[in-house]
Amino acid sequence: MKKAISRLQGLRLISQIMFLILMPELVAVIFNQFKKLYSMVLKGNFDVISVWPQLLAMITIFIITIVLGRFFCGWLCTFGAINDFIYMVSKKVFKTKFKVNEKVDSILKYLKYVILLFIIVVIWTSGSTAFDSYSPWDAFAQLDNISGAIAGYTGGFIILAIIAIGAAFIERFFCRYLCPLGAVFSILSKARILKIKKLRDKCGPCRICTNNCSMGIKLYEMDKVSSGECINCFKCIDVCPRKNTKVNILGEDVSPLLPSAIAIAAFTGVNALGGVMKDTIPNHSSNNTVASSSDINKSEQKKYKDGTYTGVGKGKNPDLKVAVTIKDNKITNVEIVSNNETKGKEALNTIPSKIVDTQSTDVDVVSGATMTSKGIMEAVNDALSQAEIKDVKQKKYNDGTYTGVGQGKSPELKVAVTIKDDKITNVEIVSNNETKGKEALNTVPKEIIDTQSTSVDVVSGATMTSKGIMEAVNNALSQAEINVSLTSNNQGKYNDGTYDGIGQGKGPELKVAVTVKDDKITNVEIVSNNETKGKEALAVIPSEIIEKQSTEVDAVSGATMTSKGIMMAVNDALNQAIRND
Repeated sequence: MKKAISRLQGLRLISQIMFLILMPELVAVIFNQFKKLYSMVLKGNFDVISVWPQLLAMITIFIITIVLGRFFCGWLCTFGAINDFIYMVSKKVFKTKFKVNEKVDSILKYLKYVILLFIIVVIWTSGSTAFDSYSPWDAFAQLDNISGAIAGYTGGFIILAIIAIGAAFIERFFCRYLCPLGAVFSILSKARILKIKKLRDKCGPCRICTNNCSMGIKLYEMDKVSSGECINCFKCIDVCPRKNTKVNILGEDVSPLLPSAIAIAAFTGVNALGGVMKDTIPNHSSNNTVASSSDINKSEQKKYKDGTYTGVGKGKNPDLKVAVTIKDNKITNVEIVSNNETKGKEALNTIPSKIVDTQSTDVDVVSGATMTSKGIMEAVNDALSQAEIKDVKQKKYNDGTYTGVGQGKSPELKVAVTIKDDKITNVEIVSNNETKGKEALNTVPKEIIDTQSTSVDVVSGATMTSKGIMEAVNNALSQAEINVSLTSNNQGKYNDGTYDGIGQGKGPELKVAVTVKDDKITNVEIVSNNETKGKEALAVIPSEIIEKQSTEVDAVSGATMTSKGIMMAVNDALNQAIRND
């Protein structure tokens, strides 16, 4: 029996190491899929056929948990394995001996349910992004780039450090007290058919099973373990000197190897099937029109020109390039052309299909791959901005000259666009690095002025230069555009929450935090800035934006660039708040 149990623990260790190496992001993927399911149900757009492949890992784990219990937590979860390894090293090397009082332990276990409720109600339901940087899973995904990611995930790294310290003293510290996914599984596993049977009348006074329980369950009080805290590690079976602890399914004692093998095989098999299903199930959302997250005025449907457009964004690393195909005002394909991402493969595989399915770049990020997810969305938005048919006559613009940058055959194609009375009066090529395409540099600006649109024919033999000029003009126009106020005609257009936005004043990186509640701007806070002057604008402009419920406010005299930088940053934040349903 001892040999069989040893084989069992060996199998569990192999499983943990295998999933840690091959699928380190698994826990984040499952939680993100749970978030996606909740979001779809909340918005009333749940389509089981189209989302089944995307939610397959979560659904499989949920079914396994309901039937057999928390094998995911005890055998597959990366965070659980790391908690185990930290505690093991601490116990062996540092000889740590720390025991939590049973009553305190019981109370602290409710904390994970509070965290789960907070995430669902405060973050998911409201759509707030204010806590994005506090995800320990996302921080964990950035460990190989900690110097570059520490600023963006400071809260997440602090929580990660707390988890590591806690795991050194308390076995399964995160799983016991903090894991919101563990709270879900604890509820789901209540009705499982697999139980650990332990007859108390055959027990001695040793309490070895309780002392070795990873989750601190008071096994000495039970004949049968039905607690949702049990993670099926089966250590209690391993250590029982009387061999009194057994796995029982529907009243029959079975070898613990059997359900363990079934759980692992079921998940790996179905997960592999999911990869096939993603490629074979057709897109059921192809009849939707494109909804770009960069459009503040949602009452006006954007129009796009057919074709394939290349966009560039920044994920965890720069130069994440996509090719977006538009047909009949619909996104028909999003392809990752090239990237330098070291992690976030799940995002590279799933975000493009999500964008096509929802016809929107406002999709849920992949937990553990937030930067890669946002980089893909940024790149698609960049491509869409090139495809958009912009009729200047339908929009309102501030008078003035605005500088825009685009990419032709070479980077940094810069233009200066002059606006007067809502018309483009001049387009000047300020600088460029084009080695060819001179004809486009001469003719495209004139055509844009003549047609009052950036959707003009490209010059044959100078396609990239032509598109670069249009992109640069669009970039300039976006700075000049007068944005719609958040008044009653925009009700239902924005998600509640606090959103970060970045603009450029006299100095770069002027960052604001904008809070939206019931389609109203309730707060604008200057988070950081590099302005050497314009302090009055920093103090005045935010309150004026709130008062007027518009980013179209008067610039502070003597601080025009700072004023416009604040407005630009607020617009950037509002873009993220747009509701795309």
